[in-house]
Amino acid sequence: MTVEPVRTVAAVLERFGTAFSAFNAAFNEGQYVLWLGSGISRDRVKNVAELLTSVVEHLRVNIDISNDDCEYRIALNDVLRLAALRREELETLDFSTAFTSWPLRERIISTLVTNYSQVLDVPVGDSKPDDYLVWTALDVPNTYGAPDLLPDVEHYCIAILMLEGLVSSAVTANWDGLLEKALAELTPAFESRVRVAVKPDDFRNAGPLIEVIKFHGCAVRARDSQDEYRQLLVARESQISRWTEQPENRSMRKHLEVLYTDRLTLMLGLSAQDANLHTVFAGAIQDLARPWPASPPPVILSEEQLEAYHRNLLRITYGPNHQGNAAAIAESALLGAYGKPTLLALVLASLTEKLSAWVQPELQDVWGAAAVQQLQDELRGLRDLVAIHADPAHPEAVEYEERLAHQRAFAARIVDVVNLALAVFRAGRIPAPQSGRYEPLSVRPAAQAVLDPDFPARQFGRLGVALSLIGRGLASGQWSASPGDSRSPQDGVVRLVTSERDTRVLFVKDSGALTQLEVDGSFDVGDPDVLIVMADEEPPAQTRSPRGRYGRDGKSGAGRFSVASGIAGTASPDELYEAFKLAGGF
Repeated sequence: MTVEPVRTVAAVLERFGTAFSAFNAAFNEGQYVLWLGSGISRDRVKNVAELLTSVVEHLRVNIDISNDDCEYRIALNDVLRLAALRREELETLDFSTAFTSWPLRERIISTLVTNYSQVLDVPVGDSKPDDYLVWTALDVPNTYGAPDLLPDVEHYCIAILMLEGLVSSAVTANWDGLLEKALAELTPAFESRVRVAVKPDDFRNAGPLIEVIKFHGCAVRARDSQDEYRQLLVARESQISRWTEQPENRSMRKHLEVLYTDRLTLMLGLSAQDANLHTVFAGAIQDLARPWPASPPPVILSEEQLEAYHRNLLRITYGPNHQGNAAAIAESALLGAYGKPTLLALVLASLTEKLSAWVQPELQDVWGAAAVQQLQDELRGLRDLVAIHADPAHPEAVEYEERLAHQRAFAARIVDVVNLALAVFRAGRIPAPQSGRYEPLSVRPAAQAVLDPDFPARQFGRLGVALSLIGRGLASGQWSASPGDSRSPQDGVVRLVTSERDTRVLFVKDSGALTQLEVDGSFDVGDPDVLIVMADEEPPAQTRSPRGRYGRDGKSGAGRFSVASGIAGTASPDELYEAFKLAGGF
């Protein structure tokens, strides 16, 4: 089976709309659990090859050349034997020179990568602790637990999806604290919203809606509380092979088995090659193998190609149903994209699908299903136009670091723009410049959010309508658009630019939010280059506080457009679009 790799956010979104549409729909219902591995942190912490290089070099520099029985020499020889070097090749190695200069270095590391757990289990003399290579050679506290490590695109995107209520559980084999750090940055209520489970008794904290399960331990906690958490760092072969049988891991194992049995799985950056994971998966489905065909897919792998351990995972998951269906099952599971484009696409798709879902009840009984579909399609069209900017214009022509910097800036812009837009929309408040906080559309999936009687679903549906109108104008070339920036709130939430106008647009849900904007002086009511888009109808103007009518009446001043009034006063999306253009003076 061959799946064409996709490496841009726009291409992943296209795949969400075609072969993986069932996955996309189920994800937006909150059905998937994330299973995360080192791939999501590869650009912030050392990868396995770099770590093994550090291990070999640590052993080499500590060798006592004059002592043939040096414990470091013996340990290094044991490591090199795991690299399957012949005797004559071993004899050519010069322990007096840096490992990076060895002619066989690349071959040694490429072989050791697949045996990393055995390497880390090599003893160094009788006096060193069993985890010496993990704790000291890898320097876990300062490699994975360093306080100055910064979250990456993947961590921020996962945090957004969790805060939006679309992912309630993220299971990770990673030691670093980057996902937790991203969550703490984006929400001021981290302690009350997020449960981090490293030990079994952590599951007793029943309040938070979000959980991060670190079944291989946590370097941050081990750094701060070595006596309590160092022994929980799992990486060595001897630990992995007996992990599922140890009584102290029983509660963690059962929790993971329930998640794998009862929920759907999205794997990101996780090789799934460790034996304890396979045991967990096998235990999870021993009484309930996944059926085939299955829609949505029980397992999605955010990978460009399948490795042997991925195929074994699918074989375990589907049990006897795998026989005769292996190729089709693999095709259903392999997304063909790595973590960064997948997660950026999920964020854009999820925000769009929430607004799209809320558009439907607002308009279904007014204009009918065809009009609703038209507006939803235009909303997704706007999403796709935004997605183009997630990658450099010619990604294949730029260096990896340049592309990485571009994606990081795009992710940061999403956080800032959404926070700005929703703070203005909900409360008429301009947030602090680049506060780093994230304001979710809702803390539950769209269908669940509307069950809260206080949730403004109708207003959000109208916001979706307004954005679909902007998307239509952008797609047709009526205007160009640029998102706002909390550092320049005077530029609005979005700017619409034509050959004749440069209009700053602000979205508010009701007159209360509009009044707050006016009180705070967030816009100039006399500025004709400002357009206020209100979800609700504006109440009648008061005698002592006159306000301009919606649209343009020939008088200089900010334009206003009520989505609710527009829908009531027009007969189709086409007429509503013309009314919007008139209000903005386009």
